[in-house]
Amino acid sequence: MADLPLSDRSGNVLVSFDWATGADLEALDDRAPMPLSLIVVACAGRALMVLDAARGQWELPGGMRDGDETARQAAVRELAEETGITAAGLELAAVAGFDLTCPARREYAAVFRLALPAIPPLAADHEILGFRWWDPRSPLPEDMSPHDAEIGRRVMGHARSSQVNS
Repeated sequence: MADLPLSDRSGNVLVSFDWATGADLEALDDRAPMPLSLIVVACAGRALMVLDAARGQWELPGGMRDGDETARQAAVRELAEETGITAAGLELAAVAGFDLTCPARREYAAVFRLALPAIPPLAADHEILGFRWWDPRSPLPEDMSPHDAEIGRRVMGHARSSQVNS
């Protein structure tokens, strides 16, 4: 795993990654700007990455909250829109903090995880150009978001170590 802070090519920085529970999310929701939900979808030791049409890079599925949506509702909606996967049983894994540019601000993302027993059929929307099942133990591809890859590595590594320790 990489040390934080971790910068991307646009100058955005992943500054924190904290394991969380649903109660943690409810407490943070009102105090911190958390407009983003990300989902680490795991199957057979690989994480699902989507090719974002606007940014031209591989990222975790997810996106911005709409209106009065909760972080969980946004995660469920974004996952369905971007991949065709419908799953209500997303588990909160962590909260990631970012220092972003244009405009300069600190924001947080709720990070959810979903473990699948088999690779499902996937269906992209207009925002997604493709899918990749990425092994987080492999080197970071040049066209992948270093932030999303690091979040995926941490969540996937935690899931593996939890299974070994149980």
